[in-house]
Amino acid sequence: MHLDGSPELLVGRVAVIDPSGTWSYSELYKDPFGLRQLVSEGSFVALRTSSTLNVAAAVIALEGWAMRVHLIPPDVDLGIISDGSALISAFEQKQNNSEQIIGASNFATEWILYTSGTTGTPKPIRHSLASLSRTISSSKYVAELTWGMIYDPNRMAGIQVLLQSLTSLTTLVVPNPYVSLKDRIKFLRENAVTALSATPTLWRQVLQVAELQNWDLKQITLGGEISDQKILDALSEQFPAARIAHVFASTETGAAFAVTDKHAGFPISYLSEDSRGIRLEVRDNILYIFSPLVTGSPADGFVSTEDEVEIVGDRVLFRGRKSGVVNIGGSKVWPEEVERILRTHEFVADAAVLAKSNPFTGAILTAKVVATLGAPTDLEKQLRMWMKCSSPPHYVPATITVVDSLTVSQAGKVERT
Repeated sequence: MHLDGSPELLVGRVAVIDPSGTWSYSELYKDPFGLRQLVSEGSFVALRTSSTLNVAAAVIALEGWAMRVHLIPPDVDLGIISDGSALISAFEQKQNNSEQIIGASNFATEWILYTSGTTGTPKPIRHSLASLSRTISSSKYVAELTWGMIYDPNRMAGIQVLLQSLTSLTTLVVPNPYVSLKDRIKFLRENAVTALSATPTLWRQVLQVAELQNWDLKQITLGGEISDQKILDALSEQFPAARIAHVFASTETGAAFAVTDKHAGFPISYLSEDSRGIRLEVRDNILYIFSPLVTGSPADGFVSTEDEVEIVGDRVLFRGRKSGVVNIGGSKVWPEEVERILRTHEFVADAAVLAKSNPFTGAILTAKVVATLGAPTDLEKQLRMWMKCSSPPHYVPATITVVDSLTVSQAGKVERT
């Protein structure tokens, strides 16, 4: 991937629209925050900002200039950095910046992203812009989109949206991340967004709370969690003209592949055909991705995703995280599978399943569900009876509680803690 700062390509192009105003590509390629003055060539840098605009300016200014750049999410302790990187947390616009900068220089910059820390201390993972952008498209169709951003720009999903927009020289619309989801969607619509990426959890919330009539979305992307058939079908019904893609990308492996056939999982042919140069393997029911450039890549270059999969017919379906499997009375259960079953019920909009230790069975499951409009008042009781009749005993939650909404992490994923 190369960020092209050729002046003739930048004229008249809007790069970012956020609550602070409108920023052109010409402005961003003039290093508006003076980052190359703050950072000496070949240095190590840590960026602490929740602003997509700031991260966009940093990618343009520091790629090929800094040797290493840490992207530090707001919830990651700065003490995790031990390489002496200079911290930049204040971004002040510089006056009279007129010189055009070009992104490429003398270094293959390392971009350090951090895992979410949901199963322990966040880990730093080394990437290049190439490993972060392997699924980015440069087609004429993509070049005509206006992207919206509702992710943290420091996370894998957010940096992918940002790089897609920067590479295509398209407009990225960024609402205030601290207002309600309904207000963020309103801001995106007011600024004519036609493409949006979100986790399945966030998409389910969008379908519940936002005004969606006559929103001309052309591109819908899902990532970060398992995309079940119900959410794919719901989005297809709400946005029949949109191209729908669910992508697989993780901090550990980088961007990998996208599926656009509107079916859960991915075609088994992906295991024998290198999809856009990405090689996949299934070993002991775990999906591996060929990612030789990321931190900790073994000699053969195949990195474990830690996701358990199963082959059903001509599809490879995701079951859940290897680290999240629960032992209930000697039987393995993935909370994600129980959530998927609960969501198939007509009165369940979303679900989160948690495991609690139990001295007799090893663990028990508890579930929180968000009800649809018109749900009966005794939904909890009905759901437990329905699960008992339709699922194996170890899949039935010991308790089911109806809640107004599920807790969502900064990465847009449902929290099971």
